[in-house]
Amino acid sequence: MGRRLTVDQRRYLAEHLSVLLLVAALSVLLSVSGALSFVDRYIYDNLMQTLPDEPASDVVIVGIDEYSLREIGRWPWDRKVHAQLIERLTEMGARAVLVDLILSEPDRNNPASDQALVNAMAANGHVYLPVHVEQLRAGGQLIEVLPYAPFARAAAGLGHVDLELDTDGVARSVYMRSGIGQAWWPHITQTLLVHEGDLAENRFPSDQGEEFSGLANVRRYHRYIPFVSGPNSYPQVSAVELLENLIPEQLIRDRIVLVGATAAGLGDMLPTPVASNGELMAGVEINANLLDALRDDRLIRELNMPSVLILSALLALLAPLLLPYVLPRWSIPLVAAIMLSCMLVSMVMLITLRLWMPPAAAMTAALMAYPLWTWRRLEYSLSYMRKALERLSEYSELNRRLTRSASLEQLAVMLDRVLPVRAWQLSGPDSRLAGGEALSAQQWKGSLARQYRFRHEGRRFELQVVWHQGLDADTYDYWVNAMLVRIRSGVPSAGPRYEVLENHIERLRREEERQEALTRFFQVTLAQIREGVVIADACGGIVFANPQAALLLGLDAGRLNSGDFPVTDIGRELELREHSWDELLCRTVAEGRTQLECRNRQGADLYLDMLLVHAGDNPGRMMILSFKDISEVKSALRTRSEMLDFLSHDLRSPMVSVLALTEKMRQGSSQDELPQFLDNVQHYARKNLNIAEQFLQLARVEAVDSVEMNEQDMLDVVESAIDQVQIQAQQRDIVLRFDYNPDQDVWVQGNNELLERLVVNLLTNAIKYSHEGSSVDVRLYAENGQVCCEVRDRGVGIPPEFQARLFQRFSRASTSGGAGVRGAGMGLRFVKVVTERHGGDIRVHSVVNEGSRFTLCLPRIDMG
Repeated sequence: MGRRLTVDQRRYLAEHLSVLLLVAALSVLLSVSGALSFVDRYIYDNLMQTLPDEPASDVVIVGIDEYSLREIGRWPWDRKVHAQLIERLTEMGARAVLVDLILSEPDRNNPASDQALVNAMAANGHVYLPVHVEQLRAGGQLIEVLPYAPFARAAAGLGHVDLELDTDGVARSVYMRSGIGQAWWPHITQTLLVHEGDLAENRFPSDQGEEFSGLANVRRYHRYIPFVSGPNSYPQVSAVELLENLIPEQLIRDRIVLVGATAAGLGDMLPTPVASNGELMAGVEINANLLDALRDDRLIRELNMPSVLILSALLALLAPLLLPYVLPRWSIPLVAAIMLSCMLVSMVMLITLRLWMPPAAAMTAALMAYPLWTWRRLEYSLSYMRKALERLSEYSELNRRLTRSASLEQLAVMLDRVLPVRAWQLSGPDSRLAGGEALSAQQWKGSLARQYRFRHEGRRFELQVVWHQGLDADTYDYWVNAMLVRIRSGVPSAGPRYEVLENHIERLRREEERQEALTRFFQVTLAQIREGVVIADACGGIVFANPQAALLLGLDAGRLNSGDFPVTDIGRELELREHSWDELLCRTVAEGRTQLECRNRQGADLYLDMLLVHAGDNPGRMMILSFKDISEVKSALRTRSEMLDFLSHDLRSPMVSVLALTEKMRQGSSQDELPQFLDNVQHYARKNLNIAEQFLQLARVEAVDSVEMNEQDMLDVVESAIDQVQIQAQQRDIVLRFDYNPDQDVWVQGNNELLERLVVNLLTNAIKYSHEGSSVDVRLYAENGQVCCEVRDRGVGIPPEFQARLFQRFSRASTSGGAGVRGAGMGLRFVKVVTERHGGDIRVHSVVNEGSRFTLCLPRIDMG
């Protein structure tokens, strides 16, 4: 089942459909009414300039121009002149002659002239005369003005010459059929081309089966004329020049000649869409353009009204259909692009298909779509903002507490009770607060005084503080500034807002600031806490993980927060003892909480707390995983256990032995045993003292992060250490051998006492665990920027399984030394800690029953 639409979505859809219908209806209304026809005509006139048409070379105009009128006489001329023109054209081999003159009346004064014209027309055989439809008087009857009957019989064909003038008086089009009652008469150019074999007879047929329409002017086949250019585009000759035989024959032979008036005073001059600067074009030249276009099938048809309505509506609907998918800043460019597209569609159809589609209605409807859509989108946005603000106000109490400004009284309490301030005073427009000691004016201007200026609730305040000492000023100055930020955080309103949208934006801005403050607060809090926190949704997707969680899990923080790392994969980074990770997740989902200890891959001990929470419908059920590093706690517990073992055995054992000897003496031992008794007590006391001394030395060096260092010559350090253990070695018959190169500088940066004690510990261990009568080799050398001290014995060695924890506190190998003694397990730990404090390294190589080699490496310094 499909997802049901919400109330807001249904409203949005209804408003969107309403805008679509309004735009479509507006486009249809404008197209049908023709209210924007003046815009369409303007666009058409400019698009005409883009037509790639050229004038035909076989069309010539014989003009009755001003020069001819001056030479021959005033108009009208004697019919003999017309006869002479036709005869001259016949002699020169004109293919056809179109006489664009109304010859409807006989010349009663010169019947011979009429007969001469009839004879000239008959002799030519290709002369065509016009028919004109005119109105007798304003509102009167329409009549067809035909040529005088003898002329009509002598002509090769008749046709109408009526042009269609638009409301602006420009001749742009023509009806190819016209007549009173029926569209009987073809246009004269069609008659000529049909009779001359250049056009099919049924191109614009008259037998459409329509009934007789009375005395109305019936017209059919409306076509726009594709003018090739402005006036004088076709070759023109003057009538008088033709009569005086001044025109070369090749200009007339085998060409179609149009004879008509071109003089401005004869009234046959009309404006055309290609004319510029008020130029007029003679009717005969308009007919030349029409004849040329008709012969080449270049006449422009007007797209029928249903197609215009559909195409205009589709183009106009592009705006409301695409506006929802673009950002507001692109809305105007989109609408402009759609309007341009309407014009381009019209231009492409005009050039390629010779179809004229008026684009103004589609362009205007597309333009109106923008304010309609913006109006509804703005109203929808305001409605959503109102509801969003209402929803946010239900949960904004914490937000308000985070963003509202603190009071001056709270500032005063902090200054009085928390900060180490000697004295302070707060000055404002109508209030003054002070605290601390009473100070002189000079003390308020001393080096320990600080001034802070700030604004609170739109008013200016100045806080003066005198600190006890300069260190306090440097330490706590940042906190005073932090308090002043809280004081200033409540920015006063800019005053009443009378613009609805601006008021909503201001309210939304305040809520946005509160939400940002809350988000920053939780992000910073979660990022700064020492525990690792991972929050996952019900499907196991991690929605948040703080940096500490990434560190404890040994993962990249970006990968953990990428959204591609599910909570089910976290188990790979953990070492679990009893249950698998999937089982723990399942138990948490079932019980709501799971707590356990585990380890990460780095060996750190972690305390894991898995908790389910419900955060409302969105985001719903969430799982919070908290990781706490308890390695220090576990280490402290282990140290405590080892300490207890140490106290219960190593320190307790010598004291028990002393008590046993004392009890034996009390039971009546002889006086001769007293020296041996005292020697034993001294031995056990020294053993306890030595253990305590090692413990204290180790505790001291572990308690500090750094030690005081200066330049030390390791040769002196090692020789001093050898001198201290020389007697101990002689008691076990062990030879100490020292090898060094006197030419090498073995200077280091270190602490003499600690380094000497470190080498003594290494030598003591070597002597202690060596066989009697063997040797201990000490070698001091410089290598690779380091000073190395190598101590090698030939004793019992160290088992491999123990070497990994050799330098841990209280660690002791099970192999007994040559001396038959058991150490406290702190000497090598001391060696390790001191080496690390000096930035060095301690390495061990040991083979059981062959001996051990300890190598101390410290950074070498150059003494010049």
